[in-house]
Parts: sequence; structure tokens; C-alpha cells
Amino acid sequence: MTPRHAPLTARAFTAWAAVALTATLSCGTPPCEEGEPCATEPDAAAQGASDAAADGPGASPDGAPLDASRDGATGDAGGLLPDGAPVDAGAADDAPNDAGASADGALDGSSASDAGSDSGDDAGGADAGGDSGADAASDAGSGGPGGCVSGASGTHAARFKWIGSGPSSTASVSYELNNLPDTSRWRAGAYSRSGVGYVPRFTDTFLGVGGLEMGGTVFIDVELSTAMLSSLRRVTLSVFGRSFNTTAPGSFSWMTFDGAGAAPSGLVSNAAPYRWYSVDATSAFRPGNAGVLLRVSPGGPSGTLIVSRVELCFDASR
Repeated sequence: MTPRHAPLTARAFTAWAAVALTATLSCGTPPCEEGEPCATEPDAAAQGASDAAADGPGASPDGAPLDASRDGATGDAGGLLPDGAPVDAGAADDAPNDAGASADGALDGSSASDAGSDSGDDAGGADAGGDSGADAASDAGSGGPGGCVSGASGTHAARFKWIGSGPSSTASVSYELNNLPDTSRWRAGAYSRSGVGYVPRFTDTFLGVGGLEMGGTVFIDVELSTAMLSSLRRVTLSVFGRSFNTTAPGSFSWMTFDGAGAAPSGLVSNAAPYRWYSVDATSAFRPGNAGVLLRVSPGGPSGTLIVSRVELCFDASR
């Protein structure tokens, strides 16, 4: 029995081997052992990457969609670095954006600096101190760094003088200098409490250059602005003239809506020549006030003055 079936068994084995060889040749790789990966079987991660590449932009290595904000931030086709890691949208890509914002800020800053320089020119450092400053230099000297000629020390000055055509003529104002940051409010005039019909009188041309005669009812109003000044360390009020009395000296007082004061009685001499008489009027002023109204009145004991010039010297910061 055995010898008869041996050829059949060998024939069957041969047929089985042929079938197995044919299957092997058609696959091109030997069969994988159970529980072990094939040597050439694609890794799942690699397969996922291939699928992602095949799917195109917007796919992550695991096949999940990328964060839309990140894709938008990178702006590239895949949002991937060469090693397959996603690009950090907050690192390289945001840096140029931040730089762009800084550049915009720099442009805004230049605009701000332009605005600052324009406002400075308009406010008038140069314009306000141009011709009137030259007149002041020719009449009363160039003064200190702030333009003050009374002997006071400061950073800004506002000064005017009284002029006329001769003895007992009408007195009028000649504006010498105002180099405050805001010169939009700048006016002076003489008035009287006696009522309507008062005409300012220019006199005393024989003992001096002459000036406004300030009797007991006459006062001077000055309008100006301390806008654009952040602090006032000192404000000096000075008058240039003399007491218009042959036997007694005089003085003066001042007031604003912020404060008032008076010079010592008899401060202003009645003798020629004219001199500057200065007082500390800081308490009557405040920084940032665009509506300053200063009133100066004659005081005792004479009660009458000849005022040739008035100066306000400000030691201030912007």
C-alpha cells in the first residue's frame, strides 16, 4: 500500500510547492510570519504622511486637518517643515508681522513727531519772537536766555511798552515780545474806573522816555495764555518807570482770577532815571490756563505812576 501511494504523495507535494512558489513570485516578497511586520510593509505613520501628501495642503501627518489659523499664518502649501513637523505660526511667521506692526508704529511716531514740530512752530517759538524780539533788543537789550530784560531769570517772556507822539499825547501799546508756547491770547490796554470817555495819556518825556500816566483810577489789563506749560516755578512781574509825584514814591498791585498781590509801599522811586521794579507774582498764575487776565493798578503812598514798560518773566517747563 505504501509504495503504491508514495508517488501520489510526492506528486501532490510537488504541486503544492509549485503553487506556493507561484504565489511567492507574484507577491515579490516572502510571506510575513504571524505577529511580525513585513520588512517592506509601509509604516502606518509613513502611510499617513503619504496619504496627507496625496490629500494636499491642509492635512497633518496623522491625516487630521491642520489648524486653520496656523495655515493662514504660515501661508505655505503644507504648513510643514522639511522634517514633517508643523510650522509654529507664533515663531518665524509672526515675527515679520510684529516687525510690520513696529514699522507702522514708527511711521505713526514720525507722524507724531511731525505734528509736534508743526505745533511748536505754529505756537511760535520763532514766529512769536521774530520782529518783536528784534525791536525789544534794539530798545531794551537782548535780555537773558528767556528774553527777560528786567533782570529777572526765566525761560519765557511777555513784554510791551507804551508809546506816544509827544507830551500829553494819546498812549498806545507797542508789543515787544511774547515767546510763550501759546501766543493766541496777547493783548494789553489801559482803562479807568472813572467811567466812559477815558483816553490813555502819554507823558513825562522831559525826565525820561515817557510812558503811560497811571493816576488813582487808571489800571492796565493784560491778556495772555499759559497753555502748553506744564509747570510754573516762578513768575516775575516788572514795571519800568517811576512814581509820578515830586514828593512821594509809589507802588503797584496786581490780580488775576487765580490770585493777587501788592508790592511793598514806596517801592517805586519818584526820581529819574526810570528803573525796573520787580515782584514775585507766581501765586497769581497757574500752568495750562489759556485765559489769563492780569490787572495792574498803581499803589501808595503816591498813588500815581509813569509806566514805560511792563514785563512778565516766566520760569516754566513745557
